[in-house]
Amino acid sequence: MPLQKLSTTTAFVVTDLPDAPASGVVRLGRKILQGGAKDMARSGTYTFAAFEMQRSGASAGINAEGDDIAAAVEAFSEELLAVVEAGELHLDPAKGIPAGGIARLTDAADRHADAGAPEATAQSVLAATAWALDGVDGAKIAVEGGGPVAAAVSSGLAEAGAQIVEVEGLDKKPWMIWGADADAIVCGSKLGTLTHQGTEFVKAKAIVPWGPSPVTTKAFAQLRQAGVEVLPDFISASGALLAGYREDGGLTIAEAVTARLSSLAGHEDGVLLNACYEAEGFLSTWAELPFGRPLAA
Repeated sequence: MPLQKLSTTTAFVVTDLPDAPASGVVRLGRKILQGGAKDMARSGTYTFAAFEMQRSGASAGINAEGDDIAAAVEAFSEELLAVVEAGELHLDPAKGIPAGGIARLTDAADRHADAGAPEATAQSVLAATAWALDGVDGAKIAVEGGGPVAAAVSSGLAEAGAQIVEVEGLDKKPWMIWGADADAIVCGSKLGTLTHQGTEFVKAKAIVPWGPSPVTTKAFAQLRQAGVEVLPDFISASGALLAGYREDGGLTIAEAVTARLSSLAGHEDGVLLNACYEAEGFLSTWAELPFGRPLAA
């Protein structure tokens, strides 16, 4: 997995597949870890493969805080501008990036205007949840985490008639969300947020990711054994990536996600693993298959 360390600021870009145009997000913090960025890039690769697009996932990090943020973001944008203008890399702002902070990069990318938008992710999550539950009108949904994407997801679900379940005490015991009395739990605040320690509390029929790889490998195995459907994050949370590359007159994000999930149903190994099998089948036709699936350790 290629790693580029920038020379003008403390930052890096991970691209999952060499020699392929790449897309993903950039995060900012005191210390953005490369390991997590690699996992996020892998999820993006599987998103593109699931929808038969020859692109790689990417993820970038800027390490800065306080008064150094503005200069770091500007240097990051300046150093990567030519690569973005050439169409080799597209990045959207994520956690920690100031509003408009990488506008030079997003403006330079030749994509639809709603690329990377939280509302686009909400569309794919809503479609995936509706598919998993055979509709969300009247369904009880618990939404894990906060921030713009979680807020957009909650708003979209509520507008579609879902009952957003409130769990008391999450400010002190966030793990209590896993025991919510809900038909589905929508999660994605961080990689591996649902571990095997949380699975014993799950009452929901389905886990629907709104962010990359929120379920660990061990938790997935336990949920699978318990009959809880875990949807592939690289499809349910695909909206922000798909939005940039969907064709005019083609399927909407919701239609594309619903169709893809429907095509994966009925496999003895479940939807998530079948989605991996098919994504890997497509990848193997044009690239060297990367090692490791988009599940947190």
